[in-house]
Amino acid sequence: MSEKEEESKDTDIEKSEDLKENTEQSIAEKSLENQFKELNDKYLRLLAENQNLRKNHEQEKEDILKYGSFSFAQQILGLTDNLDRAFQIFKNDEKFKNDEFKNILNGIEMIEKELTETLGKNAIKYIDCLGKPFDPNLHQAIGEKESDKEPGIILEEMQKGYLMHDRLLRPSMVYVSKKLQK
Repeated sequence: MSEKEEESKDTDIEKSEDLKENTEQSIAEKSLENQFKELNDKYLRLLAENQNLRKNHEQEKEDILKYGSFSFAQQILGLTDNLDRAFQIFKNDEKFKNDEFKNILNGIEMIEKELTETLGKNAIKYIDCLGKPFDPNLHQAIGEKESDKEPGIILEEMQKGYLMHDRLLRPSMVYVSKKLQK
């Protein structure tokens, strides 16, 4: 073999070794790149999960503050109903319209007004339903009455309904109109 052939052979061997080294290096780089991508993906997923947990925790905390007195509010509605009934009795009965009972009537009216304001300050709102279409999400029908009004319209309210913020505290107990029978 001539010197040139030997040099060429040595060069080919060197090139082959360089190529082999580059290939191994490239494979190692790709492996590291894949590991990096996997770890980055895991990191992003954990970060997103952490943010979701934080949001859920904040929402739960907000709900506790907003609706924490929900059961107390339901219980106080009985008092509201009884006060309203007493006021209606005094207001509608002729024997209580003389001067002797006017102060009692005014007192009950002031208490009722203050109670209504207190409920409002605590985001408890009366569901105004008379003359409106029946909504099963807000009303509970206890019967139907024949009427010349369109079917499904609330004619009479037997018990007031209330919302607390956007949640139903208690449905309105109502009579709904139905077609007149001929």
